[in-house]
Amino acid sequence: MGFFSKIRQWFLPNEMPPVSEKTELEILEEEAQPMETEVLVEENSLSEEEQQFAQIKQLIASDDMSNHELAAMFMLGLELEWDDEMYGMVEQSAEKMTFWAEKEENDAFLNHFEQLIISPKFFGQYSEIATFAAILPKFKRIEELQWKAKHYWNQHPVLVAASELPNLKRLYVEDCRMNFLPESLTNATSLEELYLSNNKLTEMPADLGQLVNLRILDLTSNELKNCPRSVCDIKRLEVLKMQHNPMVDIEPRMLGRLYRLRDLELPEVVAKFNLDNLKDWLPDVDFDKPYWKFD
Repeated sequence: MGFFSKIRQWFLPNEMPPVSEKTELEILEEEAQPMETEVLVEENSLSEEEQQFAQIKQLIASDDMSNHELAAMFMLGLELEWDDEMYGMVEQSAEKMTFWAEKEENDAFLNHFEQLIISPKFFGQYSEIATFAAILPKFKRIEELQWKAKHYWNQHPVLVAASELPNLKRLYVEDCRMNFLPESLTNATSLEELYLSNNKLTEMPADLGQLVNLRILDLTSNELKNCPRSVCDIKRLEVLKMQHNPMVDIEPRMLGRLYRLRDLELPEVVAKFNLDNLKDWLPDVDFDKPYWKFD
């Protein structure tokens, strides 16, 4: 008896009586073309459980969310578990991730994700941004979040939600024309790497010092006219990149507060003019790198 026949028998026994195996065979013999016969042989080579799993995957691959309702019901009834292919289908869509995140007894689903990449096609409409942001903190095992949707969508609700992820270590928010960083992001105290290049940032949150584990901060190609003082409160910072910003000067003494700094990149004019003072205040920075060799 086929998968859907069984499901109909379980849930609608009086409305949808199962078709007999003999009738199914007769129909197939009458209607099947040579190519369809090949497919049938291939399907019949699978076990019943494998056929059920394949049919559920077809439902999950669908963009029709009513099919996901069916998949959830069938998986519960058959006590099936997710595999990597199914996760891959869902993580491409905010609507799908939101649907499955809100299901009961879904710890295995929520705990699967350690990395999430948000592409331009991740959202189907603007209303999905707020809805997805509301459920994002449920994915507590996420360590890396990449915003690849650029400027096509509003990234700020997602960044605010990301600040509640307890294990977030790497955050990429590049090339999206962002002109400010949400203050709440300073609550992401597990953050170790923050990449913000190719935006339009003119300043940084005042409480960056709360990012006590931050080691890498990339502010390349923004609109910073000076080095934000709050950057110098990040005591564990090892790498600071601020090339291609409209800076005219810096305070080497202030940068000297970054006693763990090993790698520093500044706009060329500023770097060249302050090189000697920087060497005095930042003795552990590698000034022998090609970047620091000026004509």
